[in-house]
Amino acid sequence: MNTYSILVVDDEPDNFDVIQSLLPGESYKLHYAISGEHALASLDKFDPDVILLDVMMPCINGIEVCKQIKAMSKWQAVPIVMVTALSGKENLARCLAAGADDFVNKPVNGIELRARVSSMLRIKKQHDRIQSFSKLQRHNIHSLTNDLNEIRLDLAAEFSREFDYPLDIMTETTEHLIDNLDRLSTAAIIHILGQNNRSTLQLRKLMEKFWFYLQLIVEKPAFNYGDASIPKSIFEQSLQNRFQGAVIPSQIICEIEDARLAVNTNQFQWICNELIEYVIGNIIPNTRTRIFGEVIDDMFHFSLTNYQRDGENPSIVEMTKSIQLNSSTYEERELKIGLKIVKKLINNYDGVFLLSSPNEAETTVYLTLPLVPERLPMTGSLLKTPTVLGQN
Repeated sequence: MNTYSILVVDDEPDNFDVIQSLLPGESYKLHYAISGEHALASLDKFDPDVILLDVMMPCINGIEVCKQIKAMSKWQAVPIVMVTALSGKENLARCLAAGADDFVNKPVNGIELRARVSSMLRIKKQHDRIQSFSKLQRHNIHSLTNDLNEIRLDLAAEFSREFDYPLDIMTETTEHLIDNLDRLSTAAIIHILGQNNRSTLQLRKLMEKFWFYLQLIVEKPAFNYGDASIPKSIFEQSLQNRFQGAVIPSQIICEIEDARLAVNTNQFQWICNELIEYVIGNIIPNTRTRIFGEVIDDMFHFSLTNYQRDGENPSIVEMTKSIQLNSSTYEERELKIGLKIVKKLINNYDGVFLLSSPNEAETTVYLTLPLVPERLPMTGSLLKTPTVLGQN
């Protein structure tokens, strides 16, 4: 049961005793101020939920005290009930003009007092809820503003540069085709059209990325455990898509445990696609790519690494330490828009995202994402033996 703070302001201690006897001690904690000055000086100490304020007091009367309290932004929402022996419309009007919320007549009736206090507390609680909601809304608006500012910068810088490249190719090749159509061979024309087709596909991918980013900012898809991501199958599908169904090169090794991630499937698919595109796009001759994933301490740990070393593969713990030592390389480099989206997605799930590229031959992306709690039932069995793709 909540205990509410009631401040009683009255220059007659006997009146405080009367009020104390009428309000149940288990519900209310009463504080006493012997004067208006004392009440004003004690607001922070007592932190009242309701103030019972006598009108007729020496020095500063109740009406003036009420005015001063209502003039303070911190306390103006606290309901003030005037306790008065005065009658007449003029006196009540003066109390209302001072900011009073209700009245109790002397001699005080217990039923009426409890009803008034209960009513004022309901009003105060409703006000507090509205204030909390308003504060939350202001926080959300602030966060959304930051996100929108971030996306404006990304769209202005990253997307404009990425759009320029395929558009420039399409413009130049089309102009060349128009100017030299009668002199070009069929093979040259087919080559130019092929270039334009590839540029069109690149633009389409950029547009998909653009809309995905907008959706991520504006509407974060709700997650439910029936929508859990299965990392092994999704990574495998992303690799198959990347190589358009062809045999996956033998230098790409994929070792991922089966698990259920508490991550929206569409978002995790995006993460896989972007990471594979980034890591495979940085492959140079005589390097290997290892995609590795396992459960450690109730989180799923991923790493995607390009490396030249032969022999035994490093453990995920060793890779994590190496990445952390080189984390400044991630902080200093300018991420492309796709990896910025990945970073934002992982942050939304309270995961970790690290990127290290100590030299041209080695690139490592490391991240963690949460698992579906074990107490929830799983469909199918967990396969602990990793599958190696791309090996003959």
